[in-house]
Amino acid sequence: MKKLISFLGLLMLILTSTIFTSCEKEPVIPDVPGEPIEFKGFKSDSGIIVNDEQIQIVGSGLEKDANEFIYYDLKDYVGKTIEIDFSCKMKTSSSTGVNLMWQILDKENDYPIIAMSNVSNNWTELSGSRKFIVEEGFLFYLSTYQLDFSNLNIDIKDLMFNITVPKPKNPEDEWMKVPSLKEAYEDIFDSFGIACEYGWDDGVELYYDNVQKGLAKHADSITLGNELKPQFMFKGNIKSGGLVDFSASNGLTIKVPAKIDGLDRLDKILTILKNNNLKMRGHVLTWHSQTPDEFFAKDYSAKYNGDLISNLVSKQEMTARHEWYIKTILDFVNEWEAKNGYGEGNHIIWSWDVVNEAVADDDSTGTNYLRGATSGTKNKKPDNGGSRWYQIYGNDEFIINAFRFANAYAPADVSLAYNDYNEYMDYDGGRKKTGILNLIKRIKNGDAKTVNGKSVKPRIDVMGMQSHVGDDWITLDSYETSVTDYLAAGVDVHITEFDVKKYSQEDATKIYSDYFNMLKKYGKKYSGENKVINVTVWGINNENSWINKDGSTYPLLFSKENNEYYANDSFYAVIDAVN
Repeated sequence: MKKLISFLGLLMLILTSTIFTSCEKEPVIPDVPGEPIEFKGFKSDSGIIVNDEQIQIVGSGLEKDANEFIYYDLKDYVGKTIEIDFSCKMKTSSSTGVNLMWQILDKENDYPIIAMSNVSNNWTELSGSRKFIVEEGFLFYLSTYQLDFSNLNIDIKDLMFNITVPKPKNPEDEWMKVPSLKEAYEDIFDSFGIACEYGWDDGVELYYDNVQKGLAKHADSITLGNELKPQFMFKGNIKSGGLVDFSASNGLTIKVPAKIDGLDRLDKILTILKNNNLKMRGHVLTWHSQTPDEFFAKDYSAKYNGDLISNLVSKQEMTARHEWYIKTILDFVNEWEAKNGYGEGNHIIWSWDVVNEAVADDDSTGTNYLRGATSGTKNKKPDNGGSRWYQIYGNDEFIINAFRFANAYAPADVSLAYNDYNEYMDYDGGRKKTGILNLIKRIKNGDAKTVNGKSVKPRIDVMGMQSHVGDDWITLDSYETSVTDYLAAGVDVHITEFDVKKYSQEDATKIYSDYFNMLKKYGKKYSGENKVINVTVWGINNENSWINKDGSTYPLLFSKENNEYYANDSFYAVIDAVN
């Protein structure tokens, strides 16, 4: 967080010529400040002149490297969703102009900007609005970062600043009173899912009773956003619990961690699911991202040469580690099910994303399609598009291995999926869908090898279409064509991470209506052998969505205010699509 300037004096005043109020949409919420609000934060021992007409900041009187001159502390709104509407007129002493920004002091969200303009010595109007959730330490302020003020003055007039705290339009616990999503779609899809979080330990979403009840009402399946990814499963140092021997099916005996720390957390999560009659899609066993670099390095201790790990293990040892990891996770779930009354035809984890996002976005042919093989991904770090898996193997052997290992250790009636985003993208610059279809064929045609004493072929049952939609270049027709292409490839389809990137509720509602009206055609009543089996919405509420960090989009079916969940218009569009 940028450091606020420290001046010797503190000037606190009310601008008599400025509108600065906090107001509510009906009904009025009594626990937020009324009007007028004192505009606090003009900090200076010299340099700021205020009169009834305007504010003048005289740069020569300011401290060197000062960043923020005027701010409003949003501490009274912590935990609330607010909408800021702002406008003012500004001019500076610069004939060429300088960039001035009114923004939110919020390091996690990259200082979201409310209004910005290049301001010269003519009056310039700045205005903007933004909706977001207020956290501790949030300020609304004028940022003049990195400007030289030795010969710069700034004038401000006609400032209007309005905070609105929208009141949920539905009553308390409303999401328990509206129609059930899973019941509405029980004759269309085999299951309806909602993604959620549990956290590193306790205290996020699924941990709470009211969330468990809401999920149980609207879904029969959940997907954990992070908790089954290797980073979360290993949690800390891979070697923290010591190392033991593991004899792999390829003949190697290697050292592996004595314990995977995240299994204790998984036990808690599975117990919550059992108590609420919920099941889960397992996400994910093999991924280039959120997998510790140590997992790929000799002695589980990575050394680097630029972006590359200089001490990667051999393919043979990585294959042995890969088998150990998948076997350990799946054996744990199998043993948990056996102790808790689950079995054939009734699995608490009923499907697994075996491999996630292994196809690159920038392959122009669909034949050199692996992440790590293309010009945009080769020799990159995982968080920059690269893949340690590809850097070790140089081909898709690790993907075929993963589906072979999963087939060996998962029950035969647990479905195995490949999962990816931009799965409908197929244009001259990136034949991603073509690449995925080629990969599905490769997995299906993979050889049988001995795993755990048995001859095992790789098995793939499902294409997981993440379905982050809403951008203008994604059309409903191209998406639907992709659905039918994957079904024709001989796999079922799961819509695994559905959300919508739109900047108005009206636009988001239309997307939900269009897509669900289309998707229902490929459910249980579809004439083809393979079908759309599951639709999972990627998150519970708009405010916690990964694509709504700045509060400007409407991605999901529910909204949250003061720990209460309520259905929004997109929810009703999904319900209406049933009819």
